[in-house]
Amino acid sequence: MAFFRRVIIPGSGSDLLREELDLAFSSLGLPVSRLLPRALREPRDALLPLLEDGPALLFSVNFSGLERMGEALELLQGHGGQAAVWCVDNPWNLLAGVRDARWKTLPFFVTDASFLPALQGHGAERAVHLPLAASPAHFLPHPRRGAVFPPPADLAPFVFVGRSAFPGKEKFFAGRSLPEDLRQEAVRLLSGGGRPDFAWWEERLAALEEPLGGRAVFWPGKKARRPALGAEECSLAWRALCLEAAAGRGDGPGLDIFGDAGWQGLLPPTARLRPPVDYYARLPGIYAAARFSLSLTSLQLPSGLNQRHFDVWMAGGVCLTDASPGLALFPRDLVRPVRFSSPEDIRRAARRAEDYPGGREALIADWRGVILEKHTYRHRAEQVLEILSPARPRKTTKRP
Repeated sequence: MAFFRRVIIPGSGSDLLREELDLAFSSLGLPVSRLLPRALREPRDALLPLLEDGPALLFSVNFSGLERMGEALELLQGHGGQAAVWCVDNPWNLLAGVRDARWKTLPFFVTDASFLPALQGHGAERAVHLPLAASPAHFLPHPRRGAVFPPPADLAPFVFVGRSAFPGKEKFFAGRSLPEDLRQEAVRLLSGGGRPDFAWWEERLAALEEPLGGRAVFWPGKKARRPALGAEECSLAWRALCLEAAAGRGDGPGLDIFGDAGWQGLLPPTARLRPPVDYYARLPGIYAAARFSLSLTSLQLPSGLNQRHFDVWMAGGVCLTDASPGLALFPRDLVRPVRFSSPEDIRRAARRAEDYPGGREALIADWRGVILEKHTYRHRAEQVLEILSPARPRKTTKRP
């Protein structure tokens, strides 16, 4: 793991995961340099001073800093280093903005393994599954942080934290539409607990656009944005159904949503909309104080997880999650009590969590133990370095 002498992480300073990755690689003894993506528009000026000590790894989240990919790769490789990309979102959405075919030669990590076959079919030579993880330094209970940023005293039994849409959604999907019959089929599927995800939309749209069969070609170009639109619209509809079920029909608030004003038109009568909260400062305390936090996965990632699957347990809360295939990452005995397959199953999942042997505190401790053992960002950094470092020469013995 000592092959690289430095890790370079592009980020704006406010992007998530950069701080976590910085801590993870640093904990393994590697110096970490953080660069603004715009600095890498002049790769020679930005990179050369960081390559004097030896081979460096430029680890880019979602292609950040690789707008001028060719020159950056040549500089890194000329000094014995390399670049790698970690796509934490739908990789086809990200690749729509990439024109340089050299992405196919990069170590290409994805948080959702379901994309690997198609990426490999498009020529990705080194595509690897690398799931999200936990950052204990940020989410384990911290008395001083809790005192400075206390959670609301009147939290509802169920909490959901998240945006109603990603920034720039309208512009991203401009000019694209979905067949009404497929939209209605997807709504019916959602109502029964089905998952009309990106792969589902890809298959259905391909049947219309490629009647003779065959998989869609997603790169180069932006053809993947149409199935991505279907998955995004279904994600919002799925969340609305689940939030309504969690809110219930009691007299008081059954659900608190911490998010943007886009939720306003979707609020159930027994739900409250609270302002967005700072991820690192206030969110850990909310997760710890809430009886149940909901994790509603994006249908853009058919087998993906999200940070709630790790953060809630680290903070000391209980995470109820929909049935993403990505949950296979965790032991079945821990997943079974907290997983729900339909909106109507959410409250049953809450009761199962309460009935866990030893109670909710035992459930939290068991989840936290598994995550600390196998699923922290230090573990992910170790995986990256193990995969990217050159193979050590095998010892040979001379025959007499």
